[in-house]
Amino acid sequence: VKLIRSQYDAHGTKCFGLGNLNKMKQLNDGGQLISDMVKADPYLNDKNIKVWTGDTMTAASVYHQIIDLPDFDSLESIFFIGANGKIGNAVCKHLLTTKPNLKIRIYSLSHTLDHPNVSYTSDLAELLNHKVVIIGKQLAPRKYNKALAPTRGAASKKGELTPYKCRLILDYTVPYTPIDLRGIPNIQHHQIAVLETSHNESNFLKGHYDVGFGLEQHEIYPCHAGCIINTVIGRETDEVGEICVDDMMKMWKRGKELGLRNKPLPKA
Repeated sequence: VKLIRSQYDAHGTKCFGLGNLNKMKQLNDGGQLISDMVKADPYLNDKNIKVWTGDTMTAASVYHQIIDLPDFDSLESIFFIGANGKIGNAVCKHLLTTKPNLKIRIYSLSHTLDHPNVSYTSDLAELLNHKVVIIGKQLAPRKYNKALAPTRGAASKKGELTPYKCRLILDYTVPYTPIDLRGIPNIQHHQIAVLETSHNESNFLKGHYDVGFGLEQHEIYPCHAGCIINTVIGRETDEVGEICVDDMMKMWKRGKELGLRNKPLPKA
């Protein structure tokens, strides 16, 4: 809040995007606390300050990355790590609406989604029972090493069958940390929730934006893009707390109109 005050004084800045720690659900209710503190500040409360997380666009990106999988229509279940976070929660809710037969197995001790197709486990090794795994929460590498241990050397070729279903791990954590898959040729681990510009179709957001996070030219994280889109469309409300699914789809439509799209997954 002190930074917001100083930036307003120095530059008249009224729109602020929150970083990871400032928008954590566990720390400040997904940025809601920051928004409340700004509104309660005697100096800032009448300055029309907007506070945004950009996470609506991230949730939209993750959702579309999942449903755009080539075999999504035949997918029976997914294993989700981090589904209790605001992004994972919104993605799960919308998946359960648009694909009502999909089963979601969540790795967590906390049960926050009450749905007949949602179940919980504290055993990370259960990820091997699901063809697609979604990661939205960082875990210690040793936990993945232990969970994946039975698959190491289980098959020497990707085409060989193993008793384990897991084939694809999609990861939207930042920073992205590759999982050690040496000796596990049947499983791929890819970063998702990275947007790229349509190089020949739009001039919007061309250039280096998130090189500090290891992204390439013309690539940007959706939370950053979301805050920029909020500025472009002149959003007059805060974007904090729980993610609205309707807003998620509207934001994705607006991003596509501006030439943004999910970075394609590498071909197998």
